[in-house]
Amino acid sequence: MFFQDCLLTAASAMLDLDLPPELLPLTITNYAAMLAGIGSESIGDPGWN
Repeated sequence: MFFQDCLLTAASAMLDLDLPPELLPLTITNYAAMLAGIGSESIGDPGWN
């Protein structure tokens, strides 16, 4: 999936959580990146993992 495709999914999932409004942009962006496979956890990992 592309990052833009994951934004709507991430936004709907994060709005269900009880987060302060100032954290929503960061958490939505982080969750969308994780769904798209470009999150900080996956960057730098070798391809065979």
